[in-house]
Order: sequence, then C-alpha cells, then structure tokens
Amino acid sequence: MMVTVGGGSFLLKYKLNTVSIEAVVMDFDFFKYSIAYAKADSIPVSSRGNQLTITNVSLPAHAQSVPVLLYHGIISKPDGANILINDFKNEMFALKKAGWQTVSIEDFYAFLQGKKELPPKSFLLTFDDGRKDSYYQADPILHVLGYKAVMFIITKYSLEDNSGNYYLSKSQVQEMIDSRRWEIETHTKDGHNLYPIAPNGDQEHFYSNKLWLKDQNRLETTDEFIKRVTDDLTQAKQDIQKDFGTNVLGFAYPFGDFGQGSVNFPQAQTIVPPIVQSIYPLSFYQVWPGKGFIFNYPNPDQGLIKRIDMNPMITTTGLMNLLTTSTEKSLPYTDNFKDDNGWTVTWGQMAFNQNAMELGSEKKSTGSSVFLEGSYNWQNYTLQTTVDWLKGQSFSLISRYRDDDNFASCNFSSDGVTIKQRLNNNDRTMVETVHNLNFPRNNVSLSMEVVNDKVSCYADGALVAYAYYLSPSLAHGGVGFKTWDQQIDNSQVIINRIKVQ
Repeated sequence: MMVTVGGGSFLLKYKLNTVSIEAVVMDFDFFKYSIAYAKADSIPVSSRGNQLTITNVSLPAHAQSVPVLLYHGIISKPDGANILINDFKNEMFALKKAGWQTVSIEDFYAFLQGKKELPPKSFLLTFDDGRKDSYYQADPILHVLGYKAVMFIITKYSLEDNSGNYYLSKSQVQEMIDSRRWEIETHTKDGHNLYPIAPNGDQEHFYSNKLWLKDQNRLETTDEFIKRVTDDLTQAKQDIQKDFGTNVLGFAYPFGDFGQGSVNFPQAQTIVPPIVQSIYPLSFYQVWPGKGFIFNYPNPDQGLIKRIDMNPMITTTGLMNLLTTSTEKSLPYTDNFKDDNGWTVTWGQMAFNQNAMELGSEKKSTGSSVFLEGSYNWQNYTLQTTVDWLKGQSFSLISRYRDDDNFASCNFSSDGVTIKQRLNNNDRTMVETVHNLNFPRNNVSLSMEVVNDKVSCYADGALVAYAYYLSPSLAHGGVGFKTWDQQIDNSQVIINRIKVQ
C-alpha cells in the first residue's frame, strides 16, 4: 500500500509497512514549516508599544552568558500550562530570525567551566518529561531551523516501555538520538509522582520530603531519605547510559524543586543538591523574571543551572524582549528611561512615565526594589542617579547585586546613611552615620561607588559615608534601587536618569 503526501513543489511516497504514520506526518510538517519560514518576515519586537530600543547593548565577540529555555508539552488546544504549536513555531522562528542559535549540552557545560567560547546569542533549548507531543510537534520545526534540543526523560516510563500514548518509548528515544537533533538527559527514574508524606495521606514531592512508610507507621529516617534519593538519581543515569551508550551530563529537578519546596524536611535543600552534583555535572531548575539574573554565566563552581520556564503567558514578543534586555550591557551605561532596558521588579511596583522610572510600594507592601538585567559582570563602578523622593523613610542605591540575597547598598534616610552588605540573605551593617543630611528631596543627586572592597556613598556630590572590607563574594554584580517605609503603601520615588561609569 502506498500513500502520497503532496504540497507546494514536493511529492513524497511511502510504503506504510516500512514507515510509521508519525514519520509521514513529521516529514509533511517539515516541508510545511520550511515554506512558512521562507515566507516569514522578521517578527517585530516592541517594548511598551514602541520599537524596542536598548541602551548600551552591543554584541561581544563571544557570549558572556547563556539563557536556557524550558518547555513541556507542545499542544494543539490550550490547557493553561503548555505551549500551543503555533506559538512554539513563532517563538522558534523569531529566535532564528533574530540570530539566536542553539548549542549542545556538552558545549554549554564547557562554557560554564570557562573552557569554551560560544557565539553571541547562544541558548540551550530543553524539554522536560519525555512527552511524545513535545517530540513530534517540535522536531520538524527544529529540523527546519537547524536547532538542537535536550530532552529530560523519566526513565521509569520511557525506558520500561510503560509509556502508553503520553511518554516516549525506548525506540522513539533512540530515534531522537539518531536524528542528531536531540540529546537525552535525566529527569528522574521514579521521582516525578507525588508520594505520601504523612499518616493522613498528604502527598508531596519525592526529592524534598521524607516519605511516610505506612507499613511501619513512621517517616523515613534521614539516612533512608538520602539512600532513596541517591539510588533514584544513580539508577536514572545508569538507565540511559546502559540503553543508549550516551554520556549523561544533566539532571532536571522535577517541578524545579531542589528542596526549597519541602513540607516536612527543610534540610533537604542543603542535602539534595550536593548529592545531585556528585552524580551529575549539571542540574537544572526553573526561574522566573524577578528572582535574580536569568542567564547563566561561566562559573566552574555553579551548582544549579537556571531555566526560563516558558508558559502560555509569555508571548513571542515578550520572550524576545526578555532575551534582548537580559544580555550584557557595557560600561559606561546611561539610561533616561525612554524605554525599559531590562529593569526587573522584585518587590513592590515599577512603572515608566514621561522618561522616568517610578518605584513604590503596593497597597499591602512597605516598599519596592528593582535591578538591571545584563549588569551581572560589572565590577568597579560608580552608580549616579537623580531622583524625586516623594514618600518613604529610606531610599537605597544597590551595587554588586547578584540576587535579592546578595548585594551591597547605600541606604539614605533623613537620619543618616547606612552601608550594608547582604550575604545569603543575612544583613550586616558595615558603617552607620547619624546626622541630618539636610538635602532637598526634589531633583537630588545620589551616588554609590564600589572599588575593590570599598563602598562610598554621596549626596549632592558630597561624600557622606564609606566603608571597607566588602566580601570577596561580592566582587562583581549589577545595580538596582530599593524603597522602604514602616507604613504600608507609603514609599514612592521617581528616578529621572542614571549613569554608571
């Protein structure tokens, strides 16, 4: 029996007894997407309704950081969690048109180790769960664009062929490997389900909780927890290496939970990541804008790799904006806030009006904070800003920002200036001055200088505080701002312009 697939200028014939219907459909989709991509114009990227304009962004000769995108299913009908086929196609087309290129997980690992340079606009494309719909829907698009991807599979389902119509089977995984477009890594063996953690039947994540042993009417001991987690991680890696002869580098935490989501065993957050790192060179979890820098930078000691969790709420334009504004910014840097160049709010609210950035508390918060994506690698610099300080007890300039748990700050108030450093979410006051600054709150000039381990704070050009011995762990990092007041919804600052040099 023969079947003919026609369209455009191509004609394919298959013997159905030798080629699966899925292969026929994938070949048809490949030609369909080839024609669509050839006809597609570059997709415009806008910011606040205007053409996107990024200040002080120029592509270096090599990538300074690399984003990792995470997808789950690629589906035909919306379900609120997974990406529609057409949206995925538009996102991949837009990335390709804008010059973004995928890299292999091996090259990504070498980049993080500082052993390999990657082209600018490199990214790692990943999928979780080993779902059939991700492979069959995404592969023709990857084929057209010359893209590669990583699939993190659940070996209990895919490699024991208990996959049904949802999970990939062993033969399908082999087909992916043979295409040379897909790399297979580990998601877990048995840890993607919810398990009982209490006598009342409550269920939670496998890697972050002690399980309830019903037959013994007790929770696991810590030693039993460690053995269970270690055995699962080890077996999942061995499953893939034994069945396919491939080297496994990466593990993706199910639900992105590396212990921080524990219900009955908070120590899991300090126990599980070292176990994972002893088995896998790379371990991945999900991040969202507002939780710190979302790109990954070279660091041989980096334990956790960040992935941008793609969901239906992120539009194609939103994705391109996010990637463009998160790339490295060069010094000197200036911003008059005509456009949003990557300022990310982590607390409170932020708005751009009349070439100014307005920060303030929300109705149920006491302040706000923001940082600038793309400033992660900055080292010695002066942050200068001009502000209208409308409400609030204090306003802070932030430098050497790594994330919300690690940064240095000059904190201005009517009572004086305090220099603080935050390390692993623990604040330490480096110096505190008690005096009336007596400066106007409209159009006031404030500055913060960081040079090696010294921090200096300025108000209207005058040095008002300085301190030495900033932690070596804050040797580099970006810039940001913070407002605060004891009263709820009583902080507001308008930042008119900034300069970092």
